[in-house]
Amino acid sequence: MTTTNEEKEETKIYNKGRTEEDEKRLADTNMENYGGEEHRKKQHEIALKQDEWKNAGKEFGIQVWRIEKFRVKHWPEAEYGTFYDGDSFIVLHTYPNPENETAKLFNVHFWLGEDTSQDEAGTAAIKTVELDDCLKDLPVQYREVQGHEGKKFKSLFPTMNILKGGVDSGFRKVTKKTYNPRLIHITGKPKKMANYEVNLSVENLNDNDAFILDHGNVIFQFRPPKCSVWEKQSSRDWVIETEDARKGGVKEKHVVNWDDTGAVADRFWAYFGGKPESLPTTSRAKAKKKKNEEMFKNHVNKIFHVTDENKEEVTVELKQEGVLDRSILAEEDDDVLIIDVGRVVFVWIGSTANRNEYKHAMQYATTYMRKNNRPNWIPVERVTSGREPSHFWKCFGCQHVASDIC
Repeated sequence: MTTTNEEKEETKIYNKGRTEEDEKRLADTNMENYGGEEHRKKQHEIALKQDEWKNAGKEFGIQVWRIEKFRVKHWPEAEYGTFYDGDSFIVLHTYPNPENETAKLFNVHFWLGEDTSQDEAGTAAIKTVELDDCLKDLPVQYREVQGHEGKKFKSLFPTMNILKGGVDSGFRKVTKKTYNPRLIHITGKPKKMANYEVNLSVENLNDNDAFILDHGNVIFQFRPPKCSVWEKQSSRDWVIETEDARKGGVKEKHVVNWDDTGAVADRFWAYFGGKPESLPTTSRAKAKKKKNEEMFKNHVNKIFHVTDENKEEVTVELKQEGVLDRSILAEEDDDVLIIDVGRVVFVWIGSTANRNEYKHAMQYATTYMRKNNRPNWIPVERVTSGREPSHFWKCFGCQHVASDIC
């Protein structure tokens, strides 16, 4: 397909804010030595000059960066697991190779808040490629969208806090006389808890999850009849951590149950315009999940072949659909494949694919998803030939992939 004006404009946004080093790196379209030791060394040395990647992947564990005005900024370790819906983040997970525990493997996730700007999202994508170069093209790359994060990403944090606004929204500190109240939806299972800030509306409550109503100096824990013991514990932990962070700024703490009456309960329900007669039995998130499951059941698996011979021409050709045959990987080892199995879209890069295809692989996937009306939140993973993770092989030989693939 020929590149449209819209896609050219996307590329401008994608490239906006590049440093001189970025420009030199992205101008490298000489494919003669791609994949060779000299070429990889060159890209590695350029990436290592970037201050943000100093010590990246040196130790086992996770490292987090936030995109700020086209720059990558280290995120404080005390805030690991906290994200803002107006921001974009990069998360690096360094872990031992199970076949050789002294060797390292890497997963790189770039996380996009639902209100992040195109500029920030584009910067996150291009800087993730730069981190690839720093780590010598070893990572598996994941595109994560708020509210639809994959299980690998969620497992990196005991609790995830996804809040409205950005880093300067004043969540942990109460410095203003007027503090806009926040409603935090607490849900999940042991070791997989997630705290989502939602609009302060009775419609966002339900009878089976815990909630926090945070008004700066006053914090209410709301415990509906069917919320779990783990959600109650997570709610308590949230209050304790917030109280510690505000250093005396929290003057009142209250627990409100559904059947409670009296002054405290009345104060709580006043934020919602009064107590409703009942609460929904299913949260909006669970209702959406049920609808998505129906979509996955009707999905037809597909493999597309992608070639990018120059900056103006990108061709995408359907190669397989239905039950997929993995033998195509050997046949297409010099190009890029988009493998759409419904729950996840893989971008597979052949071992001799050219540099332009490699660096734009994730961009191809997001363009494909838009043109084919695939939901923006579908997880996207970029894998390379010979370094495929074990769950990648679940794409082949089945009509529908299992729910645990991502």
